[in-house]
Amino acid sequence: MNKLNHKKNTQTTASYEMGETVYVLQTCTEEEDPESFYYFKQFEKKEGVILEVIEHPRLQYRVKFGQAEAVLYHEELKNWDQRDVPITGTDHQEGWEGDKVEWYTQKEVADLLGVSKATVYHYGKQKKIIKILDPHRLHKEARYQKAEVDRLVYEKQSLPTGMSPNEVAKKLGLSVQSVYKYIQDGSIKAEAVPYGDERITYVISETAYQDAEKSLKPTEIQRPKKYEYYDSKNDIVLYQRFHSNKIPEARVIRNEEKVWGFYLSNIQKWLTYEEGMKNYALKPSYSIHQSTLDYKGYVELQVPKNEVVFYPFLDYLYEIWGMENIRIREQNETVLLYVRAGEKPLLSEVFGIVDILPYLINGEMHHEDDTLILRSPNKKTSFELPIELLETISHLAEQEGISISKWVEQKLSSIIK
Repeated sequence: MNKLNHKKNTQTTASYEMGETVYVLQTCTEEEDPESFYYFKQFEKKEGVILEVIEHPRLQYRVKFGQAEAVLYHEELKNWDQRDVPITGTDHQEGWEGDKVEWYTQKEVADLLGVSKATVYHYGKQKKIIKILDPHRLHKEARYQKAEVDRLVYEKQSLPTGMSPNEVAKKLGLSVQSVYKYIQDGSIKAEAVPYGDERITYVISETAYQDAEKSLKPTEIQRPKKYEYYDSKNDIVLYQRFHSNKIPEARVIRNEEKVWGFYLSNIQKWLTYEEGMKNYALKPSYSIHQSTLDYKGYVELQVPKNEVVFYPFLDYLYEIWGMENIRIREQNETVLLYVRAGEKPLLSEVFGIVDILPYLINGEMHHEDDTLILRSPNKKTSFELPIELLETISHLAEQEGISISKWVEQKLSSIIK
């Protein structure tokens, strides 16, 4: 252990005032500190009003964003003018050979708290723990005062255990934003726990996760949910084709942890979306968006992944029909496709209707005058039921996670058979 004489100067800033309008300023990336990143993300682009100024021990504000409130540091906020506030002093540590201070290395802190080294770095910036300055680079790794780290470890041990929203998002195949939304509306039961100075994060118990999995994870008889095949953050879809000067073809896929990325078939390598964009300058080979067709039901296909027509047909659907008119569910050896009934051009030189007809499992498919015509197998009908019976059916369908129409169809089919 080395010696340290710790001296702290005060930080002087021009503070915001009560009632002033402010906005959240993102101070970290998702990779550096996912919990803080998604805490800020909840209030992104939302207008907040200062309710309280907290000057000690460090300048913070209690801010109201609509129905929600948050406690944020000064540097995590900006006003409409995005003004830069001058700082006349800084937290300063000097005399590194003064009084003896016990410490942990950055890696030891990360292991003790169960966080990444990047998060430890941000804890130091946020003054949750005290970093020991080493101006002469006498130590290879950053060090932090032991007493503050031990305090955080003790606090963490007293908190409820379970999964974080980020972990639940990966297991359910949802975005983290969606998990936070489900926590807010009660669809996912979570316990709020302190996170930093007057902040909260959420812990989801195993029981709560299992309940959420039953209610939110789609069953095989449900049509796919959008998040199963579309990443709204990066505007990419499952198996979409990308390319660059370095890579002739890359396909969008998710790994076992449900992280979106690219598979480069020419070198048989998977990499994250960020790596693909940064290291290989990948770009989409076509637009995936088209106008939404009037709803006339869906045609269902099940295409094996190892068929030659698999990628060309998906490319055609994304480019010509658009992801707005397609639903996709990935299975072990096949992909289940739901395509909105309608008509679109079919001028492909790579495949014809005879190549995809074998995979049609529900509906009709025709090819006339260079046009692909899809017809749903269902015909809309209506009949009157007593209100009490209709409410009962609605409740039973909701319990099974399916629509009323699907529930009625299944019951009638079982009776007729």
